[in-house]
Amino acid sequence: MKTSRIIHGAPPCLRAPRFLFIALLLLACEPLYADGPEKEGTNWLDKAVQALKQGDEQAAAYAAKALKNAPTGAEANRQMAFTLFWTGHFEDSSRYMRRALASNRNVLAEQGPLDDIMPAADARKRLIELAPKAADDPELCFLTGAMLLVDKDRRRALEFLVRAEELAGTDGQAAVLADENADDRNRARGVIALKDGDWDDAARSFAFAALDAPTVAEHYAGLVIALAGDKDDEMAAKLVSNVYARYRYATLLPWLKGFSPRADALVEAAKRFEQQDNAGLAQYKMATLLYFAAGYYRSAYEAGVKGLMEDKLDDFIHDVENYMERNTLKGDPATAPEKPEDPPEDPTKKPDETEPPPDKPDNVEPTAPTDGDLDDARKAIRRGDYTAALKVLDGFTREGAEPAVYHLLFVVFVGRGELNEASTAMQTWFLSAKADERKKLNAIRELFASKELFDAWRKQINVVRDADPNAGLPRLLNCYVEITRGHYDSARDELIVARIESPTNLTVQALDRMLQEDEFQQDVTPNGVPDDPTPKALLGKADRAFRSGEYDEAKSNYLRAMEADPTLPYLTLGLLRCYFALGDYDNAAAQLQVMFTEQKADEKEPRDFQLMVDAGYDDPELFKQHLNALHKECESRPLSSTPWMLYGMILLARKDYTSARDALKVWYDNDTAKVRDPVLMKFYEYARKRAD
Repeated sequence: MKTSRIIHGAPPCLRAPRFLFIALLLLACEPLYADGPEKEGTNWLDKAVQALKQGDEQAAAYAAKALKNAPTGAEANRQMAFTLFWTGHFEDSSRYMRRALASNRNVLAEQGPLDDIMPAADARKRLIELAPKAADDPELCFLTGAMLLVDKDRRRALEFLVRAEELAGTDGQAAVLADENADDRNRARGVIALKDGDWDDAARSFAFAALDAPTVAEHYAGLVIALAGDKDDEMAAKLVSNVYARYRYATLLPWLKGFSPRADALVEAAKRFEQQDNAGLAQYKMATLLYFAAGYYRSAYEAGVKGLMEDKLDDFIHDVENYMERNTLKGDPATAPEKPEDPPEDPTKKPDETEPPPDKPDNVEPTAPTDGDLDDARKAIRRGDYTAALKVLDGFTREGAEPAVYHLLFVVFVGRGELNEASTAMQTWFLSAKADERKKLNAIRELFASKELFDAWRKQINVVRDADPNAGLPRLLNCYVEITRGHYDSARDELIVARIESPTNLTVQALDRMLQEDEFQQDVTPNGVPDDPTPKALLGKADRAFRSGEYDEAKSNYLRAMEADPTLPYLTLGLLRCYFALGDYDNAAAQLQVMFTEQKADEKEPRDFQLMVDAGYDDPELFKQHLNALHKECESRPLSSTPWMLYGMILLARKDYTSARDALKVWYDNDTAKVRDPVLMKFYEYARKRAD
């Protein structure tokens, strides 16, 4: 007997086939939404309750209308279950009973006995009719146990509930009814089965976990992983959309990372999806999920990139790759063969002397852009991961790309030791950049998280330059590097060789003219500009950029300051302001959650919480414009929760209690978390009290 079954009990004797439970899960996930609620004011639930008590034939019709008004409501589903039991439709009654318990596990606590719910004679008749049929049917066994509990016959109810779990192998709802302390039993059993590679038991456990809590993405993710490990790709593909529809960035990805399923079968399944002849976004997303769960982060990243080529805005892939980025998850296990990178070309190859540089580096094919900004590439450069940065930049390299793309490509190619491509990228950037960008001090150094990384990057140029003092290419590159360091005399010395070698080169000529200007006749300081900007200096630079309306630059500097010293005050607030000003409300809300932790909002009174979003604006009217933009976003997303939560908290900080209460109420109504954030609940209650 397997360890997981010894630990968790419920022997699997007489277990029903797995497809039965998968089918039940698919039924439970069917849309319950009809044409919308009734417009009239009739309380159909009360009418349904009274009609069933009296044995009225209209009971079913009233119950259906009550369910239409509240398709996911525990009481409406419970009433439909009672009504279908009364009419003898036991299988359907069991299905609605499970839905009721999924919405509220305590929905049966104050019910019964059955004589108070329906005519006594009918109740006894149906129990006598149901019991023999339930002997070998887990669903009817579950229904019998539930009805006996309602009828206050707990001793016999436990016999049927234990039997239901025994027949199914595991049944979380039956277990909870029998033992109210049995929470998460199915998920725990499923995780152990995944680690053991017992795909069948894992699929069964997660299927019942999803039935118990149909809004929790982790349950569907566990089921999909188990099905893929068992080579049931068709069923996994059908159910995986439930993962994407229900997942929460802050819970699903840490949960997937936290356990270690048997990886070989998952990697094999991921390759099956990735290598299908007609592979598209759905297959690449599935491969990304499986690789990530198996701990193959490099493969997950590469599969995700393929998916983004199909749909550059896919939220799930972006969230997975951002999570790996933030938690420095990269590489596959040592047993996985690493893909060799193409060897760099001969770095001593001379640049073209007569032709101007091409519009883009030769070895980068134009593709569709993958995202709206270049922060992902900058983050990869900051930690020295040039290959990852190049993968991001591939999506931006196209005709008419902004100059910043080629500046970053120059840095990436130098870091990879590909100086010919670096020269092409640098010249493309230099001839299209504005004058102040060409002269910007520390323009390269500020891309790196540490002085050591920057020195290692420069070494790629210096080694080639020192190996052949008469080669113009590395000296041309170093000329620009020295300009960014404020070493203008050294830059002029480096340019001499490039001028002799390529006198007609447009970049060489432009650099020569620039270095003849008055401001370049003396170095900035005897030692050039500082090589290691302090975190406080970066924070000050970010604050100044924000006040000037340069929100992207401010965000970049806040992030760099945070990497250097995460203990600096007001960093999180600064990032929140940037995301708010840029209209990235989901990330702004994420920073707000971080501020709850930083200020220990769970321990303090709501009035003590500090949220000075408007303090970074010199122009109050500009803040109002951004706040109005957030309000418009809320109105355009009436069923979402994140922007309403952010809007409500900003209004609460400004002491507009009535508007804050109304906004937070929309958050409360739309939030689908099984357990709402207690800190936000505290702020909501505070707003309500102050508004009243």
